Amino acid sequence: MSNIRALLQSYLDSPELPSHDALLSLLEGGIAVLEGENSEYRPMATDKNAGGLLDFSSSLFNSLPIIIVPDLHGRGKFILDIMDFKLGGRSVLELLEAGEIIVLCVGDIFHSENRGRARWKQAYLDFMNGNLVNDSLTAEMRENLSLLEMVLSLKSAFASHFHILKGNHENILNEDMRQKHGNVPFCKFCDEGNMVRDFLQHAYDDLILHEIYCFENSLPICAAFKNCVVSHAEPAAFFSREQIINYHAERSIVTFALTWTANDAAELGTVEHLFNELLPEESRKSAWYFSGHRPVLGKYALRQNGRLVQIHNPEIEQVAVVVPGRKFNPETDIVEVD
Repeated sequence: MSNIRALLQSYLDSPELPSHDALLSLLEGGIAVLEGENSEYRPMATDKNAGGLLDFSSSLFNSLPIIIVPDLHGRGKFILDIMDFKLGGRSVLELLEAGEIIVLCVGDIFHSENRGRARWKQAYLDFMNGNLVNDSLTAEMRENLSLLEMVLSLKSAFASHFHILKGNHENILNEDMRQKHGNVPFCKFCDEGNMVRDFLQHAYDDLILHEIYCFENSLPICAAFKNCVVSHAEPAAFFSREQIINYHAERSIVTFALTWTANDAAELGTVEHLFNELLPEESRKSAWYFSGHRPVLGKYALRQNGRLVQIHNPEIEQVAVVVPGRKFNPETDIVEVD
């Protein structure tokens, strides 16, 4: 445990970008783990690849507490603070080592967003002047890539117990959804999607871009537990279990609907439909749906007739702690880890 903790700290503390070979090795290892996940909890799609659903609803894992982590956005310290956070006298990292907890991140590894607004604006000015690997963007990408290193290391170390879903920012090529994979080009303060893609191409090469692309598209898009369901965004529409599992065969509709939904853009009742589709009958009435994606003020916001709780507040480090057999209370079970 001390070794993995020290490794994560070294990623966070490094003043340099990861080396090409180190990053490539981590990406290849993480992709292999994702593509070879146990079908007991990640059912295989009809194309024989790992499907889009993590299904812990009836497995041996359904008695474990769950830490649900909202959008990351370059916050490596957030991941480290989660690992140090204690439940019942033991740290989350200790519980991961013992196989006694599940940590589920809802995605969005890259882009600091509002926290880095001034840095993004300066990076854009330099970018437009032809300086693609400029100081501001290098500082941004050092945060993003160190977080990626942490996520890949944790996934490889604790394959069955540490998970991350695809978010809308998992779009390294800045694709349009009309191409594939349910992606939409990202542009918030400047031209972040294109800038990050071009930075990686110039600071590294096409191979690193390709491997990050493969990693993103190996990520699942939904997780079902005994008493809750999780996706990056509020589900925009209802989909069957088979559609979620075969997410790459659904012309990107499912992925887009679970990663890009704006507030008030979802069909009412989608959460109840998904509870009926994915959860055991005895737990549907008391189940919760968790999402991030859209920022909230304070600890959380409720949607879908109070059945869905949004937990992404980028100003604080908070997680939702779901304990099987204990009724979830957003007032007490959404906790700060810093």
